[in-house]
Amino acid sequence: MSEPNPPGNLLGRPPTRYRGTDIDGATLSPEGLWVRGRNLNELIGGISFEDALWHIWFDRMPSSGESNAVRQRLARYGAAFAGGNASVDAAAGAARAGVETIFAAAAGLMRDVDHIQAQVAHDARGDWDDDFDALLACVAGAPYLMRAALNAPAVDEAGGSHAMRVLRAARADGRADIPDQAAERVMNALLVAWHGGFGYITPTVLVPRCAIGTGVTLAQAIAAGFMSSGPNHVGAARAAMQWLTSIASAVDGASADRQASDEAAVLQAVDRTLDGKGALLSGFGHPLFEADPRPPHVRALFREWGFEGRFVRMFDAACDHAAHRKGLKPNIDFVTAAALLDLGIDEPRWGVGVGLCARIAAMAAHAVERRSRPAFGVTSATARKLLAAVPVGWL
Repeated sequence: MSEPNPPGNLLGRPPTRYRGTDIDGATLSPEGLWVRGRNLNELIGGISFEDALWHIWFDRMPSSGESNAVRQRLARYGAAFAGGNASVDAAAGAARAGVETIFAAAAGLMRDVDHIQAQVAHDARGDWDDDFDALLACVAGAPYLMRAALNAPAVDEAGGSHAMRVLRAARADGRADIPDQAAERVMNALLVAWHGGFGYITPTVLVPRCAIGTGVTLAQAIAAGFMSSGPNHVGAARAAMQWLTSIASAVDGASADRQASDEAAVLQAVDRTLDGKGALLSGFGHPLFEADPRPPHVRALFREWGFEGRFVRMFDAACDHAAHRKGLKPNIDFVTAAALLDLGIDEPRWGVGVGLCARIAAMAAHAVERRSRPAFGVTSATARKLLAAVPVGWL
């Protein structure tokens, strides 16, 4: 695999893809996301989410036996959450008290998963460390905590892959026009696309790294990662789902050519937003990249797989027009929003939920990496020496 040129020196330091971590990071020339030395786009559509968990944790791809062991362990933990437990009750209770959905789901993680691990303690598991097992518990539980936080009724554990369990939790019943296998493949690609790649510069990964240094459990550090999401980070997928849904609802369902009507409505909506003073177009732009490298790859996979429903076509129309008008490029939030809607997931809060369910992988890997270091990340002497070197405005 050819290696791209790393980004230029920062503050005179040696150029490197991973700055301060061995897990993942971004390149700027060319723009790309990397996980354990592999381009993220190579992984999206190429491996299962279960294998992505193993890869980001152990820095290698699993054997077939290891992959099956992870799949079985996730299914076992999923069943423990689907049937209800103290963490699910905590998420539901927080939601009933008026706590925002994502933060209510985090309440289930703050309750910790030790009681779930104790419940399955005597079950067979792979030869891996306790931290990885805690990661699997958090990953398996996240979609059910989201569902509880939405005050939705419990669903039967779907078995199979984690992607299928996320689908089951998010939409409960399938779509007759989308076979389960096709829907599973799309959801799996989205989960892999969100699971890592940025190092610790994103709030949802940086915050767990900081939190773990206080002595909290891994699940509680992940909860801190959930709490660091918001409208300006991960939340764009929710806004994009709302935007696409509002456009679609305004189109006359009896139109002889709904696709043409959808496209016209999308162009008008893009124009209204771009012509407005200080308005931002949901699902476009990126705080680091000039062009998020994931959407073109994900969209190409959808085309290859024949997954091109109403909202993916609306995504195409919006991208073409925004590029023509302002040179804007879509981000992963926008293609995720379109895909979820075409999968039959119409609750916008799942736009955030799916991203966070996947991002748990990087949250946990970074938290454990950081936990082995001193409280301030360096020795006291080094911390005192470098205190004034932190760039103003960085944190």
